[in-house]
Amino acid sequence: MKWYERYPVMVAGERARIGQTFPNLALDTATGGEAIVTGVIEVIPDVGFNTHLIIPDNYPNRVPFLRCNPKEIPCEVDRHVYRDGMACLCVASEYRTHWPRGSDITDFLSRLVVPYFVAQAFYDAHGHWPATGQRSHGRKGIVESYREYLDPLGSVSARTVHDTMKLMARVSAPKGHDPCPCGSGRKLRKCHREIFSNLRTKIDRRHAASDYALVYSRQ
Repeated sequence: MKWYERYPVMVAGERARIGQTFPNLALDTATGGEAIVTGVIEVIPDVGFNTHLIIPDNYPNRVPFLRCNPKEIPCEVDRHVYRDGMACLCVASEYRTHWPRGSDITDFLSRLVVPYFVAQAFYDAHGHWPATGQRSHGRKGIVESYREYLDPLGSVSARTVHDTMKLMARVSAPKGHDPCPCGSGRKLRKCHREIFSNLRTKIDRRHAASDYALVYSRQ
């Protein structure tokens, strides 16, 4: 059974809020497959992008994903689009930072899809990305995101990034007897337990596992 069949009240609320916030979009659940948000998002006057946001069957436990129109945004890594046409909206581990649990489809559109389209419109107009707000591509961008998460530690080594990502990807939550990823040699309970416990609440372990595989699987 599809999520929209299990939760009709949720669907009605989602559909109403999408319509209020994005009048040119609609939530389509009539196909019998995955629900899709379709329509056009206008990011600046007379500049809009066709939107094809796929809502997975296990929503809201899994995040939606955006399929780009290749006539508008080419399927190129430099445009933050994978070869299959799926948009790279952010580093996987950042999804729950931008779209925490309890958020809805409209929040996802507002916080992730609209900024993505705004940046794409800027690129189309100027031939380069805005000066701020853009991650590097691939592994480098993933590492950048973890270094930002670890800013409270001060200087962050490559080993700390590795150990943090591995800890976030683990099935079980960080434990007090775990070695602190900061590299101090102390147990987590006597070091930066609060930082890493809080970080685990922001990062879905499945996203961390995906990032870890992308960064370290071929090293």
